Amino acid sequence: MNKGLIFKILTSAINRACLFIILVLFLFNFASAQELWIGLQGGLSLPNIKGGTTELSQGYTSRKAPFLGLAFDYVISPSFSLRTEINYSSQGGQRNGLQPIFPDQVSGLPVPPGVTLYADFNNETILDYLEVPLLAELVFGEKTKYFVNAGSYVGYRVRAETITSGTSLIYLDSSGTTPLDPNLPIPFDAETNVSQEINRLNFGLCGSVGIKVPFGTGLVVLSGRFNYGLSNIQSHPETTGKNHTGALIIVLSYFYRFK
Repeated sequence: MNKGLIFKILTSAINRACLFIILVLFLFNFASAQELWIGLQGGLSLPNIKGGTTELSQGYTSRKAPFLGLAFDYVISPSFSLRTEINYSSQGGQRNGLQPIFPDQVSGLPVPPGVTLYADFNNETILDYLEVPLLAELVFGEKTKYFVNAGSYVGYRVRAETITSGTSLIYLDSSGTTPLDPNLPIPFDAETNVSQEINRLNFGLCGSVGIKVPFGTGLVVLSGRFNYGLSNIQSHPETTGKNHTGALIIVLSYFYRFK
């Protein structure tokens, strides 16, 4: 059994174990909490594709994306609570300008074997997940409260797509000085499903800092949070390299005490 298959099996097992632990703790928290607050949350995410072990997997920058979710805040004591969430989190990144391309993007051209090709175009990778985090939270203050929390999450991929645009010559070098054919620009306008290239499950670390302000019968919560993926998202790392997800998120929530 090769190392890639062993790594894939171990990653899948870890993902499933994390999801099981989160679900068990969710039920435990519900039974032991003194108070339960339920909140709707939304915000702006700045995700990016991190890492990159090959030229094809490097060079990404952040994109703008939505963040939506439902949060359950289990108050154990005035200064400590546990939070479980169900979020629709858009991950991914973008890579614009001169960049390496896959050979199948220019099928039909006389491409020399073993040569990396380059083109100048816009490329946005959209990776959407349903994420279930579990966070331990410390709370400070009386009426207006401040908090910091941290924990882990498991994500289930629901969308993987690349949106490309632009027209470019195909180059044989990363500086764009040697075109394959100076008279043959190639259009890159396309929306491509890349689900087969991205692993279904993802897991990582998350946390946030914020403020809770009483408003009406509930709480308005403003927070800044991060997600940092620990698992490799690429299904075929031997050709596309290894990457992981990451994001900075500004979140606005409204919580209502459930009686």
